[in-house]
Amino acid sequence: MEKNLKTGIIIAFIRETKHLKLKEMTGGDFSESQLAKFEKGETEITVGKLFTVLENSNVYLDEFQNLYNEYEQSDEYNYRHELAVAYAQKNIKVIKEIQKFWEEKCQQKPDNKFYQINKIVVKINLAMAKGSTVFKEDTDFLMNYLESISEWGRYELWIFGNCLRHFDDNALEYYGMQILGKANYYHSIHLNQQIVIRTFLNLIDTWLRRENLMQAFKYINHLNEIGISINFFYEKIILKYHEAHYKVLQKQNGAIEEMKKHAQTLVDYGYSVEAKALFEEIEKL
Repeated sequence: MEKNLKTGIIIAFIRETKHLKLKEMTGGDFSESQLAKFEKGETEITVGKLFTVLENSNVYLDEFQNLYNEYEQSDEYNYRHELAVAYAQKNIKVIKEIQKFWEEKCQQKPDNKFYQINKIVVKINLAMAKGSTVFKEDTDFLMNYLESISEWGRYELWIFGNCLRHFDDNALEYYGMQILGKANYYHSIHLNQQIVIRTFLNLIDTWLRRENLMQAFKYINHLNEIGISINFFYEKIILKYHEAHYKVLQKQNGAIEEMKKHAQTLVDYGYSVEAKALFEEIEKL
């Protein structure tokens, strides 16, 4: 579906649910017939006119964006979600299928750097799921891209969150502080909240694996200060699990049992495959 048609359908949906007339939506700033044609996908309107329509409808831009994404999730959004689930479950078959998809995209458009980045991120996830080597040239490619972007958006956060385990300590500390410095900004955008939380959880996990308690505590403390919404139940439990791991490294009594308790909570709430990976990790401590 063409983007202008999809946007027009959403605007029509807003108008109908709010029982507004075309005239009320345009506010007299442009013709009602133009808006009617836009709703049907027959014409386009400028960004300024779209903002006028949203303002006259008392709909905030982030609300519109939510409607837009919920109406028809993009292939890219769906693949990121599918990749996250497949990696958490160590589903090698699915990750390979996603990798093949992006390899074919790269063959079709070899000059598209974002296709190349997506392929590398999937490749790194596959290597991590299999426990095999991640090539330095791949992480260097991603780091060079991230370094070239002065203001990270959701895409850059996603890249970093997926691949940070293979960045060296200096890069990890530098980029982590950059995100921490803008955490309030990222959290103010609803669609970014989960990816930011997961990025911090991955940072905690990585620093714990490297036994750097000071760095791990910094991000544990930050997530506890901002609080994780009950909407992100899985992430809340993973934070508790990491806190227990932190206690294990501090050699506190009963910490291993606490880790097992949180892993079992995931089992009880249907995250049995994800919990299996945690129980395997506990056995190695």
